[in-house]
Amino acid sequence: MKTPAARALAIGGGTAALLGLLHVLGVGLPLLLALAVVVAVVTLLLPWIAVRWADDLTAVVRGRFWAREQGRFHSFGGVPLQIEDDGRQVWIDGQGLMRALGRREPEDALAARHAGQWRRDAQGVLMLRVDAVVQVLASRSGRTEPRQQRLRRYLERDVLHPARTRRERR
Repeated sequence: MKTPAARALAIGGGTAALLGLLHVLGVGLPLLLALAVVVAVVTLLLPWIAVRWADDLTAVVRGRFWAREQGRFHSFGGVPLQIEDDGRQVWIDGQGLMRALGRREPEDALAARHAGQWRRDAQGVLMLRVDAVVQVLASRSGRTEPRQQRLRRYLERDVLHPARTRRERR
């Protein structure tokens, strides 16, 4: 059996003998139907399951890759804002807020305006509570300026509301 034709004849003869035996035993048709069902299930469900697993794997990898940047993806008017959610309050960096407003103000004055509603993070950055910032933006002079109104709406809609819904889900 060195030639390919001889090997093909041997495989074909063995297959015919096996199928003949299955027919004589009476299990050929049920076995064929079971095999058809298995093939149909594999071809229909396996891609769906594989896509679901691939989506889950992608989410896990993306979560691990972006873990350090989590909560720092906000920007307003092209100005990146550092937003942190500690589970109780949402905080925004003071310098980013001033850049978004287009103003310059010392950190001491900014902290005094938000008395009792600020802190420093591990790197020493001044962080302000976002709800207090929204309240100050709504009540201070210049509250009718379009940029200030847009920033206040952005903080309410894109920062505070999602944080509130995340807390309610927990």
